[in-house]
Amino acid sequence: MATENMDYKDKGFLTSDTFMQLAFHYINEELKKAEYIFTKKEQLQEYHRMVINGEMGGWFAFLWDSYISDSSEEQTMIQILQNVKNRIQNKGSYITTAELQSIPTKDEDFKMFYNKPFPTEDLSKIISALIKMLEGTRDLTNYDMHINYYYS
Repeated sequence: MATENMDYKDKGFLTSDTFMQLAFHYINEELKKAEYIFTKKEQLQEYHRMVINGEMGGWFAFLWDSYISDSSEEQTMIQILQNVKNRIQNKGSYITTAELQSIPTKDEDFKMFYNKPFPTEDLSKIISALIKMLEGTRDLTNYDMHINYYYS
């Protein structure tokens, strides 16, 4: 599990590409809705799918700078992230193993890694950091998320 820098406009944090696969799954599910308009929406969704499918494993690059065109799109992404965060928090304390195993991915390691419930608090922490990055209010640039979830 590689640790990668998530960076947007010189604000960021450190976390695992495996945790970003999970976050991007939920973000992409919300992003699919027709109400969200982005100049490069198809490319953004394809980038998320590449991450979810493990195609960037070990060399993950956080590319939102390339796909979010302006402040209006930043606000749209913040709304998406708020909705995702609310949806995750409504799941209770954990995302069940059954739900994790049902996430469509071509990455066989994903299914092996997520073999027990995942704490919703930790995923919410990642989503909150992404929101702060987009808002420009994240004050730390090399901050490790310290997600307490390990392969067993």
